[in-house]
Amino acid sequence: MKRKTSKAFVYLGSSGVHGIGCFADQDIKRGEIVRIWDGEDSRWVSTRQVNASHHAALYKKFGIRSTGGYWVPLDFLRISTGWYMNHAADPNLGSDDGDVTYHAVRNIPAGEELTIDYRRMDDKHDNLERDVRVPPAASRKQPRGKAVRKRQAGR
Repeated sequence: MKRKTSKAFVYLGSSGVHGIGCFADQDIKRGEIVRIWDGEDSRWVSTRQVNASHHAALYKKFGIRSTGGYWVPLDFLRISTGWYMNHAADPNLGSDDGDVTYHAVRNIPAGEELTIDYRRMDDKHDNLERDVRVPPAASRKQPRGKAVRKRQAGR
């Protein structure tokens, strides 16, 4: 099904869920695609690289954990608003492809915080548990693709 892209801009603001969140400047209709991610603003960092990095705590806290490593912003100084998206068990955005394309699962009024379900970001890892140490994955291959949340086999 071809979805229409919302004309809403996403901006950052004080969240009722946690810290900073994403909000729409105008109403979004159910089914419309919401532009929150730039698929080119992420990179893959293996668990071994993360654990050896001076930025390990930053990667583990804000990166998206996946098999063998993390998807992290290419540059923490210039990141898509989607990196600020907060979790909700009953989110107002969903994804058909598990990638960087999100759509409204219901009508969303302007000013409402946009949320996603972190549990759907990876089938094998709970991205709600940010403080869990991930053991090194010596024999695992790096996932293909540049886009954050790129689906791998079995995802």
